[in-house]
Amino acid sequence: MGDVQQRELNDLGAGAYLMMHGYKVIGRKGKAIVFEVEDSGVKEFEDRKMEYLRSEFHRFDACLMSLKKIGEYMPS
Repeated sequence: MGDVQQRELNDLGAGAYLMMHGYKVIGRKGKAIVFEVEDSGVKEFEDRKMEYLRSEFHRFDACLMSLKKIGEYMPS
């Protein structure tokens, strides 16, 4: 195994997406999720973060967040 570095991410949806792609979570720092990434994989890690923004997973997360914001309401 080569050298590794820690990469932080504040977005839970993106964090879950990266976990699904095999990235190892090593902890949490405040609101940030901390991943362990080999030096040779840093570019791919960053590319995956951007890929998430264009994915159906991101759309799903956005819909979840919208639903969480709906208060108790029933149309009359």
